[in-house]
Amino acid sequence: MAIPSRPTASKAAAHQGAVPPGRTGGGAMQEEPPARAGRGELAVFTWKVLIVAGIGALALFLWNVSGTLLLIFTGVLFAILLQRLTGYVRQATGLAHGWALAIVLVALVLLVGGGGWLMGTSMTAQLGQLQEQVTRAMGMLPEEWRQRIMDQSKNWPWMSQLSGFASGLVYVIADAVVVMFAALYLAASPGVYRRGVVLLVPPQGQERAWEVMDVAGDSLWKWLIGQLVAMAAVGTLTAIGLWLLGIPSALALGLVAGLLEFIPLIGPFLAAIPALLIAFSQSPQDVLWVAGLYLVIQQVEGNLVTPLLQKRVVDLPPVITIGAIAAGGVLFGILGMFLATPMAVVVLVLINLLYIEDKLGQPRHFPSSDS
Repeated sequence: MAIPSRPTASKAAAHQGAVPPGRTGGGAMQEEPPARAGRGELAVFTWKVLIVAGIGALALFLWNVSGTLLLIFTGVLFAILLQRLTGYVRQATGLAHGWALAIVLVALVLLVGGGGWLMGTSMTAQLGQLQEQVTRAMGMLPEEWRQRIMDQSKNWPWMSQLSGFASGLVYVIADAVVVMFAALYLAASPGVYRRGVVLLVPPQGQERAWEVMDVAGDSLWKWLIGQLVAMAAVGTLTAIGLWLLGIPSALALGLVAGLLEFIPLIGPFLAAIPALLIAFSQSPQDVLWVAGLYLVIQQVEGNLVTPLLQKRVVDLPPVITIGAIAAGGVLFGILGMFLATPMAVVVLVLINLLYIEDKLGQPRHFPSSDS
């Protein structure tokens, strides 16, 4: 008996009513051709490469213009100061924003200009004496110490940038002009620039963007007020203490101490160096008195002035402050050290509002509601 031949796949499919491969119908799913699937994967890979390249190009661009961005950020700080003072004048007088801002600017010009005129001659002479006395004190140090200081200064990028910053007066003036005009324009029309930032955010997140800018601006204002009060206190106490000890250039050294107080933790140590060198050129006993004076002033500032201010201002964790100053000095030099703390304030505000609150759904910890 002959065995019947086995039906082929096409015949079996036709017999069972199935649709042959490559055809549609009867609800059967059509498989994507391998060539088309390969083109889709290539498009996805190309899109990812373009995204990575775009992020890299943006990071490189921001790095190249980092100096300009730091100047603009400095202008933002001064603009916050002008805007808050303008708000106080408006509340007291009921004037329009433009007139109130004009009064604030005139008052600041008179204050700075009048103060500079009253003690300008004395300050200029003392700054000149300070440079001569520091140079003479350095010459009195042992050769091994001088060589070690010179070697260490070469290993500190921000030290060489500090020297260039002090010698390049033209660039300093140009940067100051940029900061001044940026602050004026921002303070004159803050709403224009705030709306410009908000328009970069999708519509569903624009209300949150307004809130983030308000919290960041309020935190920077509180931090700025705390720093200005601490700088004034440290500068005044230093000048008076050095004058009572009979140290030359007491006013100039007080000015240096007040300005370097803007750099938390590290600034006081830098401010003490020229005073100790001058004291060393007079007598070893003066070195001990000056060191004790700076130690007492820092204890008063850290245990009395700062705790009183922290009831109303932003309190940064010390580790974050140290890390921000170190990173700012390495990446951006002396200007980065000056601006490291306010930039850390902004970063902490963004992390707390956009990540801890929005993503994790937890209450924020910075800035605290009672700060």
